[in-house]
Amino acid sequence: MPTARIFELRKTRTFGQKLEGTFEFIRINAKPLFKSLFFFSSPFVLLGTFLVSNILSSSFNAGINSNAGAEPSVSELMSIGFSAIGFMFLMAFAGTMIVSTIYACVRCYEQYQSADYTTSEVWDRVKKIYWTIFGTTLLYGIVFFVAYMILIFPLALFAAVLSVLIIPVIYLFMGFYMVIMFTAIPAQIFEGKGIGSGLSQAFRLLKGNWWSSIGLLLLFLLIYNAVIVIFALPFYGSMIFSFFSTAEMDLMEETPAYMSLLNYLFGAILLIGSFLTYSIPLVGMTVQYFSMSEEKDATALMKKIDAFGAEEESNEEDEEEYH
Repeated sequence: MPTARIFELRKTRTFGQKLEGTFEFIRINAKPLFKSLFFFSSPFVLLGTFLVSNILSSSFNAGINSNAGAEPSVSELMSIGFSAIGFMFLMAFAGTMIVSTIYACVRCYEQYQSADYTTSEVWDRVKKIYWTIFGTTLLYGIVFFVAYMILIFPLALFAAVLSVLIIPVIYLFMGFYMVIMFTAIPAQIFEGKGIGSGLSQAFRLLKGNWWSSIGLLLLFLLIYNAVIVIFALPFYGSMIFSFFSTAEMDLMEETPAYMSLLNYLFGAILLIGSFLTYSIPLVGMTVQYFSMSEEKDATALMKKIDAFGAEEESNEEDEEEYH
C-alpha cells in the first residue's frame, strides 16, 4: 500500500506553488479542519443568526410602519441597535475562534505529519492560543484605527484635489495592515515569539515580499468572496421574498412562522459557509509565512542538516562498537 505524501509546510515556494499548496493542505486536512470549525463555531452561528434575523425583521417592520405613515417604535429602534452592537462583539470573538482553530489544525498537522488528529487535540491547542490571538488582534486593531485616523485627516484636507486617490489609498493601507497581521501572528503562534518580536519578525520577513504578499492576499480574498456568494444566495433570496411578502401584509399581521424559520436556516448556512471558507485566505497566508521564513532563515533545512549529521555520528559510533 503506497504511503501518503506528507505536505511540507516549512518550504520555499513560488507564487503558483503557494496557491497550489494552500488548496492541497485544505484537501488533506479537510475532515479534521472542517469538523473542528463546525463544532467550535456552532454557538456563534446560532447566536449570530438570531441577531442578524432580529436586525432584519425589525428593520423591515420599521420600514413598513414608515411607509404607512407611522413612526418606528422605540422598542424596534432599540432592538436594531442592541442587536447590531451584539453582532459586532460576537463576530470579534467568533473571528478569533476561527483563526485559533485553523492555526491549531496547522500545528497538529505539523506535529503528527498527518491529518490523523482529533477534534479534542485541536481544542487543547485552541485553548492555549485563543486569548493570545484575541489580545494581539485587538491591539493591532487599535493601532490600525489610530494610524487610519492620522492618515485620513490629511487626505480629507485635500479631498477636493485627491478625492480620486482617497479610496485606493485606504484599501492599500488596509492591505498592508492585514499582511502585517497575518505574518506577525503566525510568528507568535508557530515560533513562540512575543507581540514585539512577532512584529519585528513580520517586517523582517516582508522586506522584499510586500507586493507579492499583498497580491496573494488579494487573490485569496477574491476566491473567498466568490465562494461566499454561493452561501449568500439562499439567504438574500429569502430576505427579498420576506420583504415583498411582508409589504403586502396588513400592519397587524405577524410574519409567518415558516418565513422566519427560512430566514434563520439560510442565515445559519451563510455564517457557517463564511466561517469554513475563511480557511482559504488564512491557510494561504500561513503557507506564505512559512515560505518567507524558509527563504530568510531556512529553519527546516538547518534542522534536516542537523538531523542528518546526528544520524551519521550515530552510525559511526555503531560501527566502532561493532569493530
